[in-house]
Amino acid sequence: MIALRTAVRSVRRRPGQAFLIGIAIVAATAFAATSLLLTINARGALVAFGMSTPAAADAVIVPRGDVAPATVTEIAESIRALPGVDEIAVEYLGDVDVQAGGATSTWKLTSDPGSGPLSAVPELYSGAAPAIGEVVLGRSTAERAGLTVGDSLVAGGLEFTVAAIGPVTEFGQDVALIREQDAIALGDAMMPVQILTTGDADLDVLRSVADGSVVMSGDERRAQEERSVTDTLVGVIGALSVFVGLAVLAAVVIVASTFRILLARRAAELALLRCVGASRAQVSRSLLIEAAFIGLLGGIVGVALGLGVAAGLVASARAAGLLSAPFVSAPAGLVVCVILAVLSAVVAAIPAARAAGRTPPVAALGEARSSEGRAARLGVRLVVASALTLSAVAAGAAGVAVSATDQFLGLALAALSGALVFVALVAVGPFLVAWSASLLRPLVSGSVAMRLAVSNAVRASRRTAAMTTVLMLGVGMTAALIVGVAGATADARDGVARTFPAEAIIPIDLVTDASAVVDRLAADPAVDARIAGTDILIDPAPGSSSADLRAAVLASTDAGTPVYWAVDVQAGIEQTILIGQVVGAAMIGVTLLVAMIGVMVTLALSVTERRQEIALLRALGVSRSGARRSIAAEAALAALVGAMTGAVVGSVFGLIALRVLGMPAGTPPLGALVALVVAVVVAAIVAAAAPMRSAGRVQPAIGLAA
Repeated sequence: MIALRTAVRSVRRRPGQAFLIGIAIVAATAFAATSLLLTINARGALVAFGMSTPAAADAVIVPRGDVAPATVTEIAESIRALPGVDEIAVEYLGDVDVQAGGATSTWKLTSDPGSGPLSAVPELYSGAAPAIGEVVLGRSTAERAGLTVGDSLVAGGLEFTVAAIGPVTEFGQDVALIREQDAIALGDAMMPVQILTTGDADLDVLRSVADGSVVMSGDERRAQEERSVTDTLVGVIGALSVFVGLAVLAAVVIVASTFRILLARRAAELALLRCVGASRAQVSRSLLIEAAFIGLLGGIVGVALGLGVAAGLVASARAAGLLSAPFVSAPAGLVVCVILAVLSAVVAAIPAARAAGRTPPVAALGEARSSEGRAARLGVRLVVASALTLSAVAAGAAGVAVSATDQFLGLALAALSGALVFVALVAVGPFLVAWSASLLRPLVSGSVAMRLAVSNAVRASRRTAAMTTVLMLGVGMTAALIVGVAGATADARDGVARTFPAEAIIPIDLVTDASAVVDRLAADPAVDARIAGTDILIDPAPGSSSADLRAAVLASTDAGTPVYWAVDVQAGIEQTILIGQVVGAAMIGVTLLVAMIGVMVTLALSVTERRQEIALLRALGVSRSGARRSIAAEAALAALVGAMTGAVVGSVFGLIALRVLGMPAGTPPLGALVALVVAVVVAAIVAAAAPMRSAGRVQPAIGLAA
């Protein structure tokens, strides 16, 4: 109870100190809570998107891949005649070229009964259930195509009328529902994927007429589809877990450094506790309880922020039509996030608590106010860093080796290798900072601010290393993303260039008479068309533009003729890469935010701890701006070391990731990496703005008397 009361009183006396300790925990917990809630809500949306079997379907027949559509129709008619079968519907699926709103694009068409229990859209936003020759559009598809109820479109050469706008699952793709008879009329463009039935027909009886097709209950089919979607989320959840873990690790580094600095400032207080009878264990427990209390408060605030951000993002997704289910708050998961925050704070405080318990009262009362000047044990840290580095090399080599058979495992091992390297850099961080500062010392002899920053970095290398390592983590992940995206984009462009030897191609097996198609195309002066291998290659004739070529091809081919444009394929690939890049950048941004918080907190504590030192420098003639510049130089030095190291390490692991994915590594984008380093240094200086102002306010007389 004594330790608990002491910890609570310490937090109440120093709310600002608790804020500085807990702000990194708040950011990391908010990220964890947001990631958890978005994953849970995205899983529900993806499961709904991947579920093509209506809830009313009692039995599902999945035809073999080699069964002709006509045979599937015969099987469906045989099942319709069986006793116990109430309703039956054959679901067709296909990608069809659609002319709508003056443009031609590929839509995904699905057959639907239009009404009844087996319909995917029993409720419509507007219009009525479709008849033969009519379609139901999703809201986003209708807006993109500029169509409303009653408008017409041409799909696969057949004209359709828009009968209704309904809740059709789209996820950014143009889709439409058509009747089963229309799907049959579209021919080979539509393939039967399953037969749905309602009623209590015996499954064995269904198998007897299914001609070797797979027959299962509706519940089995829906469970199978849900497992398929869940399996695709394993990689997403794994990636989120890695980013959350790294953000929490960065927060732990910041909190550990903060506790170490604050412990030095409270040495006299802790010594008095020992003098009045507190044992080593009680002093250590009081600090750990204080850390747990701060972690609890930070976790609650972080969870509240994460809940608000996730709810806002889900609401935006619902407004955009990407989600339809209500927001899932997952209280149990949020409690786990709070527990994680408490455990992280306690783990971060363990070294400081142990040091406080081991310090004798007399030594604590007499020692300097800064514990950062004590020399770190080089031998132990080098042994630990060497072991971690060897383990990282082994994990990275294993990842590359297994990638030929299991890319996901290869990426997981590469991520493990990167995490081990980061921990190794944390171990040698103080020496890395001291060595870098020593190298820079001859270059900054002409600047008082830089000399002060370099001297302070050498003297208090552990404190500077706390800023450097978290920046190193964020920059390393960003550099890996930049290198990986650049490699993936280059590989995609090379792949399109290999697949498309011309601006457009038409596979000859998708047209009835390839020679006739070439003759019609070649008759237009803007088109150069020829047959090469299995494709019709189409290029603009000399003097013609790509726009002229598109117009000529559209006018010279029948509606529904599949034309594949290299630039469209490339744009689609790059858009997919861009989406992944944006998502990854958002996750990395949180880690960089935590790192910048670390810079601000560490420098703020450094200024508070060094008030007498700054006051003495002011008394010796250093101006306010000089004091501020020294803090900015300290932030810039830490950021430069962290950013350069992170860029190098991250680039290496970006190349490893490309190797794991079977893509050529190529040359890293040096310009983007240099811009990243410069941006991080500038951001660190901006993050140091508040500590800089605080240093400039220190008065010589007040500081010397403090």
